[in-house]
Amino acid sequence: MGRTLSRLLLATALSTNTTIAMAQEVTEQVLPEIRAEGDRADESYVMGAGNDAGTTTITAKEIRARAPGSGDANQLLKALPSVQFSRDEGLATREDIQDIRPADISISGGRFYENLITIDGIDANSRLDITQDSPAHYAEPAGASAQALWVDANLVGAITLRDANVSAEYGRFTGGALDIQTRAPKRSWGGSATVSYTSDALTNFKISQGSRATIDEGDMPGTPSFEKWRYGASLDAPISQDVGLLLAYNRSRSQVVYTRGSNYGERPYTQSSTSDNFLAKLEADLASDLTLTGQFSYTPYESEYASANGVQNELVTKGGGITSQVKLARSGETEWSIAASLSHSDTSRDAQETNYSIPSFTTNGNVCSASNCTIGGFGDVDQWQDNYALTGRWSAPVGPGRLSAGFDYQRIEAMRSRPEDTYAYSRGTDEEDAASIVCAQGDSMTCVTGEYALQQYSLYKAYRAKVGLDSLAAWTQYELELGDMALRGGLRYDWESFLGNHTVSPRLSASYALPWSGWSVTLGANRYYGRSMLAYALREQYPDNLTYRRTGTASGDSLVYSDADWTLYSTSHSTSYSDGNKKTPYSDELSAAMSGRILGGALRVKGTYRKGRNEFTRSEGETETTTLIDGTSDEYTNYVITNDGHSTYRGLSLEYTRSFGKHALAFSTNFSKTKTSNDDYLTTIDEDTDYVVFEDQVISLAELEARNQREDMASPFIANLTWTALWLDDRITTNVNLRYRGSFDQIEDTGESATVEGTNYDLYDYVHYPKALDVNLNAQAELVRSSYGVLTGDVRVANLLDRTPSPNSTATSQPYQYGRSFWFGLNYRF
Repeated sequence: MGRTLSRLLLATALSTNTTIAMAQEVTEQVLPEIRAEGDRADESYVMGAGNDAGTTTITAKEIRARAPGSGDANQLLKALPSVQFSRDEGLATREDIQDIRPADISISGGRFYENLITIDGIDANSRLDITQDSPAHYAEPAGASAQALWVDANLVGAITLRDANVSAEYGRFTGGALDIQTRAPKRSWGGSATVSYTSDALTNFKISQGSRATIDEGDMPGTPSFEKWRYGASLDAPISQDVGLLLAYNRSRSQVVYTRGSNYGERPYTQSSTSDNFLAKLEADLASDLTLTGQFSYTPYESEYASANGVQNELVTKGGGITSQVKLARSGETEWSIAASLSHSDTSRDAQETNYSIPSFTTNGNVCSASNCTIGGFGDVDQWQDNYALTGRWSAPVGPGRLSAGFDYQRIEAMRSRPEDTYAYSRGTDEEDAASIVCAQGDSMTCVTGEYALQQYSLYKAYRAKVGLDSLAAWTQYELELGDMALRGGLRYDWESFLGNHTVSPRLSASYALPWSGWSVTLGANRYYGRSMLAYALREQYPDNLTYRRTGTASGDSLVYSDADWTLYSTSHSTSYSDGNKKTPYSDELSAAMSGRILGGALRVKGTYRKGRNEFTRSEGETETTTLIDGTSDEYTNYVITNDGHSTYRGLSLEYTRSFGKHALAFSTNFSKTKTSNDDYLTTIDEDTDYVVFEDQVISLAELEARNQREDMASPFIANLTWTALWLDDRITTNVNLRYRGSFDQIEDTGESATVEGTNYDLYDYVHYPKALDVNLNAQAELVRSSYGVLTGDVRVANLLDRTPSPNSTATSQPYQYGRSFWFGLNYRF
């Protein structure tokens, strides 16, 4: 660790000194003689204290200084101790490079889909199935992610995270509450234009020792080829002294080169993803204490996909959508606000309607060197989610304290449909039978006389599944100061028509002012209820999947294949929600925090314990029987959602921030232990049948999970450091941010098997994950400053020390990982 820190300090010093030297040279040659007023560096983030000890806010200056080149605002949360990211995010598969959606996150041990994420208070969460990540799946679109809507970091004015001791105002989560606030319009003319770029030429790719040892010498695949652009513009227009308008547009685009499979000629082809952000925001001061805000954003996302092992199979997966809001707010001793909003997310896909698996010896199928060649896709699937919301909040002094109350009503509608029947044909006839094939209806893709006939097809029938629910919440909270004691008590009521459960969440906390100035200790006991998930309800409305087969009819020396010979062969049914009453998942939390000022900065120590119950998981339901067209019976298992899931989280964090002159420093660390019965709601828990061997004993997977950390987003020890500095009359801004993950052992499937008393079991054992260190450097230097504006050069370096992010990886087909990489950009503002 000492050698690593030495390398870090040396690299940081060299990079900073080089940037300063370059900027000094440019300043001497280009910058006019303008004396800038000095500025102080803002704190890296603002920590809440007392009963708000679980609240943290990242302000605009730090967002600009620390945002990664990708523009993903979620990455800024890496400075905070309670937020976990996937340990696989450093893998440089082509699919990961192309994906430019926000990173999934875990907050205080919650699963990545258990957070409340809002944009200016507008719910941005998906109620749809977000576990499907294969764009070419026959039935499920892959466009949905846990965060259905997002904005580029250039449009963000502040980010507020609530990870513990959360006020009764916030609900529908068992992880954390994250609010991303777009920046407010200025009341003076202003504008900006930005452009930045990265590519494989600016990236050093790494390979783990495990991958290198697995790949035969001479078979090392080529490194990924890609490029990414990010650009945008904004305009602040003062409509009047009391009215400001912001218009902004940002686009991110990635383009990646893929290679067809070995059976399809290994030809290169290109796929891209595009994320657009349009924002219009108007803010009007109707009175000194009354503000009207209206905003509209359009954030479409499209991602191209084509399987390497097929042809004519291009598809487009969609994401993002629309948000709009009108809000009236009054400030002062008595505060109130009321807001009406609409959000729409579109996660549809456009794809080829019919899929064929045709023998390659035929004219139609001669597109690959395998026995059978795949042509086409699995059809369009439309999917969207609409949220209509009305939210109100009121707060005023009442008695010796302050009373707050509010309500939140949402109407949520989700739809998934297959507009047209889709067919997947397969089971071509053998080559030796080709001469005898006769097609009764003439030649087509399913039958060519003298060549082949396809003898099976799966029918995915057109359907339209729609689910709607009403969500109603009301809350009240009273805050009271009694000498050195500050008390906060709240109740939150939630009801959703889908599950039909009435839930009440008590939120209690007490803060005591210690004898030292600015110091306090806080204790909290809170319950958080989650929200309904609609993936199962949509699947319940799916039509049966039908499989048909046919055989040829002998006629002399010929085999005649007719469309009239298709008969139902088998049927299956998708996972069902079931008619049983389900409880709403919830998490009970105990927290303790101490905060205060020391050595000129702010210190916060926080401990959090959570116990999650009634969490969604999947179980095998009853065996269903269906009668086929020919009168025979067929059986299939129907899966149902249950409340058998559970989780625990223990976390202890320490944070210190300090701003001194031109420098801002933040350090944080977190020790945690996270256990979950299942990774997501489509994981089956079955204690009766799933057994493995661990430490020479036969043990159920459920018992093994009880001993284990959660598989991902659950590193037991992390440490973060961020340092922002202003140089040369604030013409240069640098930021170095570091994230360290300690080593740990995880119980995992070894890929081997063991035989105990004549029965074969999967073999599990401890897998060691070594420590990891990720260091990033951002530098922004003013190149030109004049009365016409300021031109700034921007360099953002990820993985500054060029380390291998996932040393345990044994991937072979796509073994590369992100080493040191650069984003270069320019920014003009006036």
